[in-house]
Amino acid sequence: MNTQEAKNQLDYYEDELDIFYTYMEDLGYSPHTIKCYLSDVQSFLLFLHEKDDQCVPLDEVGSKHIQAYLRKTQKGKAKTTRNRRLMSLRTFFKSLVKAEELTVNPAAEVDLAKTEKNSLPTYLNDDELRLLFKCIKHDQYYIRNKCILMLMSLAGLRVIEIHNLNTTDLIRDEDEPGIKVLGKGNKSRYIPLPTPLFNLLLEYERMYRPLPKPEHQNAFFVSKRGERISRRRIQMIAEDTFASLKSLPDFTYLQNKKLSSHKLRHTFGTRLVRGGVDLVTVQELMGHTNLSTTQIYTHVNNKQKQEAMRNQNVGKFFE
Repeated sequence: MNTQEAKNQLDYYEDELDIFYTYMEDLGYSPHTIKCYLSDVQSFLLFLHEKDDQCVPLDEVGSKHIQAYLRKTQKGKAKTTRNRRLMSLRTFFKSLVKAEELTVNPAAEVDLAKTEKNSLPTYLNDDELRLLFKCIKHDQYYIRNKCILMLMSLAGLRVIEIHNLNTTDLIRDEDEPGIKVLGKGNKSRYIPLPTPLFNLLLEYERMYRPLPKPEHQNAFFVSKRGERISRRRIQMIAEDTFASLKSLPDFTYLQNKKLSSHKLRHTFGTRLVRGGVDLVTVQELMGHTNLSTTQIYTHVNNKQKQEAMRNQNVGKFFE
């Protein structure tokens, strides 16, 4: 299906999509979430046309249509991806029920996929992280890419937060340098930065940041075209560097690990908790709404368990 055909089919649902967009904006959804949810819903609407070879009125859509769509798009994808798509559709149909365009929400009848609770997050240990930084390609983007990877792994920034970072977000206090981060739900948080990392950001800004276009003047990370760096480019920087790390002779075991930009954020959270930082502080630094989200970083390995048990003074109980 070409772009024009897809547009023609989506035009049939123009009013419903406008209601959905306005509903999300009114509830304060972030631009990134709105974009993702709209993409999921548009994909579903195109699936309906492909399946029935015509535009299906939404009051004729049932849970069977949604289940068929989720089955088709699930191949090779994580359960969390399926659940996100389902949440997009639930929100879409909910907006139409609220607007009195529909009387029922067919997506509400579809169950979320069960995901493994309290699964241990994938992260890099200090040796792996140190070598990752050494794997950054030494080209004209070296300082920029190092800043990006370090902001994720040493300050816990999400990809979208690096994308949104502005020059005015740097807190240029000599004694307490840091950044202001715009996170999920348009919530802002302050992150103090280690001096070497803050100085690296200043070095990039002063010597390596391309001249931005007027409409991207405030963007901190700028592409060679003078535009705010894209989220996909940030992910590719991480992916390319991970590939180089996995190719090292002593690190081929990492080839079985699913490493991505988000795993660097996991690395940050894990390092904090293992360094003895309390969970509430970790929650604030990572921008988690709920403390339960932060608790995934309290995982311990078998070596830590062994040390904890061996260090107990239990001899007196056997006298």
